[in-house]
Amino acid sequence: MAKQLDMNHGFYYQFLNNAQKQTYDTLLTHMRQFETAFEIDPVSTADYLIANRAVLDDHPELWWADTPARYSFNIMGKVTKHQFLELKGNEKQITAAMAQAIQQVMEQSRQLDSDWKKALLFHDYIVQKTKFNTGRDTDGYLDQNISSVFMGGNSVCAGYARAFMLLCRSAGIECIYVSGPAVKNGNNIRHAWNLALIDGSWTWIDCTWDDLILNDGTESCEHDYFCLNDTWISKEHPIPSYLETGNAQARLKISFPKASSLKMEYHRLAGTYFEKYDANAVLASTQAQAPGGKVRLRFGSTQALAQAVQAIVVQNNLLNQPQLRVNKDDVMCVLRIDRK
Repeated sequence: MAKQLDMNHGFYYQFLNNAQKQTYDTLLTHMRQFETAFEIDPVSTADYLIANRAVLDDHPELWWADTPARYSFNIMGKVTKHQFLELKGNEKQITAAMAQAIQQVMEQSRQLDSDWKKALLFHDYIVQKTKFNTGRDTDGYLDQNISSVFMGGNSVCAGYARAFMLLCRSAGIECIYVSGPAVKNGNNIRHAWNLALIDGSWTWIDCTWDDLILNDGTESCEHDYFCLNDTWISKEHPIPSYLETGNAQARLKISFPKASSLKMEYHRLAGTYFEKYDANAVLASTQAQAPGGKVRLRFGSTQALAQAVQAIVVQNNLLNQPQLRVNKDDVMCVLRIDRK
């Protein structure tokens, strides 16, 4: 694996064979010119599908290219043409409008002195700007790409993760778009999140699941999935070993850099992480956070979380206080208390 990503191509390019790389470069060149139909050198269907998926996942700026397309064959059964089916003709204008919004975020990031702070700015910007949308095209922008975030303010995981990747790469931070199966509240789903090289260490970030929808329907910007290592992210996000195209015969074997450190995990840096339940330390943190009306505590185990819930929530009868909202996450070992 390359020690440093090819920022022109992207992460997935390095795993392609020669035919796939040639197709990737052809697709990338024509897509960057907003071409709606173009010829490619004859290539197998599997190689074409893999190359196309790699381009789209490596290049969130090509937001409009992740739309329905038709590919044509020659008499030998090779793919020779790519044609988009649903472009509206305003892709250049929307791209220019998004560039202005992105530039404003970049100007804010230049005032910050670390990749971690910049990544946190990007994370919070996306979460606070975007409402999670389980429908399709409710505001005219496809929810699988960055236009749904920067223009529409409604998106799903793919839009969140692609937007975060684009902001990171615009700031010179290496960032990978990752998609695969995940488990949320016991349900198996298809999901997207990110792996980023921040201040010298690879770390996992999931903006979507930090856009928490509470029981009363309100949304809250959380940081439970900001800068996790392989062990913590794997609780709900099995790390993929293949780039999938939707075709079982067209899969690309991949491997991600190891993310072993927790030194940048948000709760550790915020002083709200406790490996074990320590009554005095937890009380001090709770009292320090309480004036802001928002208390967040993360623990190193479900046992420590259960001890905290018993001591803080149960013994103080917090669940019966109407001015408070209390919830917990047994998987990520987080206790949340909010003043309504």
